[in-house]
Amino acid sequence: MGKLFVIGATKKLQNEIGQPIEKVEEYTEVPEIYQWHANIVTINRRKCLLLMNNATGLNLTLFGLRKQQFEHLDNVIKGSLKQLFQLLGIEKKIADQMLDATDEIVYTKTTSRKVLGMLNEIKFFSEDKVAGKAYEDIDAAEINEFNNKELVFSNLDQITPYKEFIRYFEKQ
Repeated sequence: MGKLFVIGATKKLQNEIGQPIEKVEEYTEVPEIYQWHANIVTINRRKCLLLMNNATGLNLTLFGLRKQQFEHLDNVIKGSLKQLFQLLGIEKKIADQMLDATDEIVYTKTTSRKVLGMLNEIKFFSEDKVAGKAYEDIDAAEINEFNNKELVFSNLDQITPYKEFIRYFEKQ
């Protein structure tokens, strides 16, 4: 099986994207670094996509997605991850390796309660950061940087998703 992204989509997201939902069992061979979970939440009365890497907790929050963007979600994810890697200063070689895998994205049901719990924490922190702000004043880059470089999850040995991501590739 070539490199691809497997995204465990929550029920809410499955309803939004109208993509076929594949059987999880068919993708157990995919390395965990290419497995993600995604959820759709409402923040400031706008639809937002939360995406999180299963292996490292690296995450992306996209604010204010419209119907058209959900129809082309693969492209939106690919472009947004590229921006996230640039924002976080991730080595080009690693970024390219990850982005190559986005050429094929499949959606399955969610598989990890742990990752879903971490996604809920991201939602909570993102809501907190935008509380009382007009939509136009939301600084998505600042929030995504905070959620990856400042936030620590207890189940990631108290280190940030960014550090866990870097550590993952150092071990390869």
